[in-house]
Amino acid sequence: MTASLALDRVDIYSADYKLLKRLPALKSPSHIIFSADNRHVIVTLQDTNAVMVIDVIAQAVKATYPIGKTPAGIWMSPDDKHIFVGLLGEDNVAVMDWRSGKIVKNVVTAPGAHNFMPMGDKRRLLVSNRVANSISILDMNTLSVLETFKVPGGPDDMEITADGKELWVTSRWINKVTVIDMDTKKIKTRIPVGRSPHGLYFHHHAPLL
Repeated sequence: MTASLALDRVDIYSADYKLLKRLPALKSPSHIIFSADNRHVIVTLQDTNAVMVIDVIAQAVKATYPIGKTPAGIWMSPDDKHIFVGLLGEDNVAVMDWRSGKIVKNVVTAPGAHNFMPMGDKRRLLVSNRVANSISILDMNTLSVLETFKVPGGPDDMEITADGKELWVTSRWINKVTVIDMDTKKIKTRIPVGRSPHGLYFHHHAPLL
C-alpha cells in the first residue's frame, strides 16, 4: 500500500510488486496505518483535512471522515478501536473511532503535532510537535499528556533503540538526527545527515505496541 501525496492517489500492490488497484484520493494522501486484522487501511489526507478508510479485500474506499487541519501522522490504539492523528496545522492529536468516524477527543500537545512512536508498553505514545520543537508523551488509555520535553530543530519522525534508552529523532529544519537520553530527556548528540531529513528506521528497535 503506497500513498502518493503529490499524485493524489493510493496504490495497492501484490506481494510480488504487481499493481492491483489505483485508488483516487481527494488531496494529498500522507501517512498510513493498518487495522489489527489487516482488513482496513486508514490514510490521512493532508490537504483535505480528513482521513480515508480503505477496504483492502474489496480494494475500495469505504469512507472518508473530516478530522482537523492538516492531518499527518497516524497510529492505531492497541485495542484496534481508535486512531491517533497528528494535526500538523493545529496543536493537538485527534482521537477517532475509525469505524464510525466519531471524534472521541482532541488531546492538546503543542503546535504542529506531526508523527508518532510507541514506547513498547501498550500505553505510552510519543508525539513529535514539529512547530513547537518538542515531543510529548501521550497516555493512550487516559487520552492525556504525561510529559513534554524540548527537541529543537523541527522534530519529525522517531525511532527508539531496542533497549529503550535512546530516542532518535529527525530534526528536519537543521539537517540532523538528534539522539535523546530517555532517562533524562536531554540531548546526547546530534548527527549531520543532509537536507530535510524525514523518516528513519532501526532493524532492531523497541516493540511497536
